[in-house]
Amino acid sequence: MSGTAKRLVAIPMKDPRDAKTRLGLALSPEQRGDLALTLFRATVTRLREAVTGCATRIDLAVVTGSPAICGVAESLGLNVIDDAGAPSLSPAVEAAADWATDQGYEALCVLPGDLAAPDPAELALLLAHPLDAGTAVICPAKDLGTNALLVPLPCPFAFAYGAKSTIRHRRAAEAAGLTPVMMPLGSLRIDIDTVEDLHHLPAGHLRRTRQEHAQ
Repeated sequence: MSGTAKRLVAIPMKDPRDAKTRLGLALSPEQRGDLALTLFRATVTRLREAVTGCATRIDLAVVTGSPAICGVAESLGLNVIDDAGAPSLSPAVEAAADWATDQGYEALCVLPGDLAAPDPAELALLLAHPLDAGTAVICPAKDLGTNALLVPLPCPFAFAYGAKSTIRHRRAAEAAGLTPVMMPLGSLRIDIDTVEDLHHLPAGHLRRTRQEHAQ
C-alpha cells in the first residue's frame, strides 16, 4: 500500500430511542438506549487500540441520522456521515461508501456498533488485510449476518445486509470480480440483538445500564 493510502471504518448507528427493540422483554427503552451507547463507546475505544501503530492511516466515522448520536460521535472526535434518512442498513452503508470514496479513501470497513466484546488484536488483523489482489473481507456473525465487511473503494457491488447477508455479500463480491476472503474472527461473531445475547456482554456493561435506571 502506498504511504498516502487511507482506510475508513464506518459504524452505522440508529437513534438510541430506536435501538435494540428485540431486548424489550429484558430492558426498558431507556436501558436499551444506554446499552447501545455503551457498546458504541466500547467499540470506538477498542478500534482506537487496534489502529495504534498501523502503517496505514485508518480513520473512524459514524453513519447516522440521529442528532443524539451525532453529538456523542463529535464528543469522541469521530467523523460524522449523514445517512440521508436511509430506511435500512444497506442504503446507510451505501451513503458511507459514497462519502468515503469522495474523500479519497481506498477502502471501507463497515463495523456494527453493538459487538459484545471486539478484540483489538482481531480488529487490527482485519483492518490491515490487503485488498490490492482484488479481495473483499467478510467476517460472519454467529447467525451468518455480516459483522464486518472490508471492501475496496469504490465498492463494485451493492451492499445486501439482512438475514444471512454473509452469503449474499460473498456472492455479490464474486459476481463483481472480487475474491471474497471469509475471516471468522471469534470476537466479531457476537452482536447484541436478542435477550439470549445478553450473557455475552462484559459484566460491567449490563450492570451499569441497570444501575442507572434502578429506580
